[in-house]
Amino acid sequence: MKTDFTELEKTIHDILAVPEYRDHPASKALKQLWEINQDQWDRMDRLTRLSDSYQDMMIQRERSLSERFDKHLRQLEKMTRISDRYQRSLRQLNIELEKTSLIDPLTELPNRRMMMKRLSQAFDEQQEDESSKGVRIEDLAVAMIDIDYFKKVNDEFGHQVGDDVLIALGKLMQRVMDGFGVIGRWGGEEFLVILPCHNVKDASILMESLRSKVDAYSINVEGNIVSTSVSIGVSSYQEHDTMDSLLSRADNALYLAKSQGRNSVILG
Repeated sequence: MKTDFTELEKTIHDILAVPEYRDHPASKALKQLWEINQDQWDRMDRLTRLSDSYQDMMIQRERSLSERFDKHLRQLEKMTRISDRYQRSLRQLNIELEKTSLIDPLTELPNRRMMMKRLSQAFDEQQEDESSKGVRIEDLAVAMIDIDYFKKVNDEFGHQVGDDVLIALGKLMQRVMDGFGVIGRWGGEEFLVILPCHNVKDASILMESLRSKVDAYSINVEGNIVSTSVSIGVSSYQEHDTMDSLLSRADNALYLAKSQGRNSVILG
């Protein structure tokens, strides 16, 4: 049976309040026991309050730690998203920088650096083929192209028109070279063509076709009809060639084409 402590406390107070029980030994003992009991209850009450306070403190601490953890987690997630965006931006920037370093910004053709990389690859493949087959192979050719009288175009029509001519001729020559080789801007009004799997005869036929198409081409720039031509020097890979020697022969052939009246293809 559950004890009703309120009723028990009232009963004890009533007993202790009776005058004839005041000097009774049991009354004195009952009073001491009750005081001891009260003291124990007070201590239990303090302990309970301390325990409750401790529990509240731990709950608050856990809540605070949880809130701080959630806050740090949100900050970390935000930093991760920022880092991901930064990494994507950095990758895109690297792509753009790589493109800028390898593509001519005016004609959007490969620039000199890119063409040297392409020529180096073609040169290595050429030498590997010779080494593996043990015979001399002539299936790599290069062509140097120069736009004739380009300075006159700039002087007569202005540099903007000159740039438009470079862009238009670059696209025309790229269409002619499509499927045969790669063309890039070598510098100024000069272009370089790399022709893998072409001997000097095939390369000269292809370059003659290119020269003929440029000669028949005219450009309407802001009402100005501009016609021009190209001089071309061609050289093909020879035994013990280096890239410099291959390019040098093409450059010398180009110089000869220009000195002999321009608008021609000369083999070097």
